[in-house]
Amino acid sequence: MSGLVTKRHGAVALLMLNRPERLNALSRELLAALEEQRVALEGDPEVRAVVVTGAGTRAFCAGADVNELDGISPGDAFELMRFGQQVFDRLAALAKPVVAAVNGVALGGGCELAMACDLRFAASSARFAQPEIGLANVPGWGGTQRLPRLVGAGRAAEMILAGGMVDAPTALSWGLANRVVDDERLLEETLVFAGELAEHAPTAVDGAKRAMAFGLEHGQTAGLLVEADAVARCCGTAEQRAAVRAFLASRAAQAPTVSR
Repeated sequence: MSGLVTKRHGAVALLMLNRPERLNALSRELLAALEEQRVALEGDPEVRAVVVTGAGTRAFCAGADVNELDGISPGDAFELMRFGQQVFDRLAALAKPVVAAVNGVALGGGCELAMACDLRFAASSARFAQPEIGLANVPGWGGTQRLPRLVGAGRAAEMILAGGMVDAPTALSWGLANRVVDDERLLEETLVFAGELAEHAPTAVDGAKRAMAFGLEHGQTAGLLVEADAVARCCGTAEQRAAVRAFLASRAAQAPTVSR
């Protein structure tokens, strides 16, 4: 069993990590299942947004399965880290919005998985941490790179070098979470929000994601070129033309009449 459950809610695909007995820890098998589903979702035009969450109430994801790290050789550890990085990078680059519904704890690789999503909705009880330092190790699935970009270098250094927990309100104030939601309403509200994202034109969503990611990676000047290309691509679509014409028609209908 891969430990991943996939459900459909209209145009939204729900990916649920389903290893509650292991706090939804990410085994190699589960990472492979995430990548397999990512490929399937990329090619499915009926899916226009994705939500990632964990089964149960205790954990979104407790990180890498420590059983697989016990006695691992340096060479195998490098290969496993690169594999996880590639899975998360490809999820981040998915041409559809991805929202994490963070229930319970998001530790280590679980925090890194949440950060690979475009947005993070956190339950009131959610907690985030990069606790690898306590195991004499370092975040290996993107934590040293994505966390400073989200919360700033100083706060990232505190989380990574001290390894302590960050609660949901703090995560919200730092920019690690986008919204904090009552525990019992987390999944419902996240699915509703993802459904709203799914209503937007796919070409525009993909273009916006690519431009933001490219600019962060390569700098503003390069990002502006990708942004301009994204606008050009949108302007070649029937959806953009229809939206502009509908807007203009609506504005004309609302214009005040002038009596003579």
